[in-house]
Amino acid sequence: MEGIRSQFRIGIAVVIILAMLLSLSVAPVFATAPKTEHVKYLGAGKVEVEFRHDVQYKKPKVTVKDSSGNVYSASIYKKDDDELKFKIKKYKKGKNYTFTISGIRKEHTAKYGSVSGTVKIPKDQEKNITAKEARNIALKDAGLTLQDVYDLDVEKDRDDGVVKYEVSFKTTKWEYDYEISLKGAILHKDKEINDD
Repeated sequence: MEGIRSQFRIGIAVVIILAMLLSLSVAPVFATAPKTEHVKYLGAGKVEVEFRHDVQYKKPKVTVKDSSGNVYSASIYKKDDDELKFKIKKYKKGKNYTFTISGIRKEHTAKYGSVSGTVKIPKDQEKNITAKEARNIALKDAGLTLQDVYDLDVEKDRDDGVVKYEVSFKTTKWEYDYEISLKGAILHKDKEINDD
């Protein structure tokens, strides 16, 4: 009787070990494709896709179609483990586009596949603000007028491929520094005591 129990225990152990081995070798093959966390239109045909989890690439490509099925050329210009940026060429404003990124997989899975999403390019997104408008946005945010400040400086600058306005000015009490996007959004602001 003891011999039967021993063989039964060995049989159960073998079944458990086989199940564990199968789950390790089969699960990654059937793992789900990466999922997008956020898709953002950056302007000038550029699109940013953020993923929920880290991803890996193998010769990634992007294909883009509009709602009529017309295909648009697109190229990837930046990718890392949780986001990818691409540019649509010869796009039309005011349209919805469907993109498919192939040659991508969720990290620690075996199979490369694809992920799709949509992006809308607005009709009026392409208009950039002027240096004067950037200055006025910063002054308004600070609650000041042109007459309240001195040493006012507005410069267009490129940082990590992003073009923006840097606006700085002083009052008798404070020094202000702003970074304003070409679309008019305040990217960064800083207020310090004026040591002059």
